Amino acid sequence: MKKLKENRALCLIVNGLATGLAGIIIWPLLDLILCKLITRTDFVYSVHEHIIQPIIFGFIISIIIDLTFRRKN
Repeated sequence: MKKLKENRALCLIVNGLATGLAGIIIWPLLDLILCKLITRTDFVYSVHEHIIQPIIFGFIISIIIDLTFRRKN
């Protein structure tokens, strides 16, 4: 755990992967709810929208959070 806090690149990668994996689970669920309850359209699962976009989003959010909170500490 101490090595993870000291190594900024490793911390960024781990946080990005964790956020991306959480996004892979949450993103399609939110899209399903949006399609079924709000827009009343068919839900279509796509690799780009439900796997690639959450991973990219996870890394971007991880970088933003890392830069903002590391400067304060």
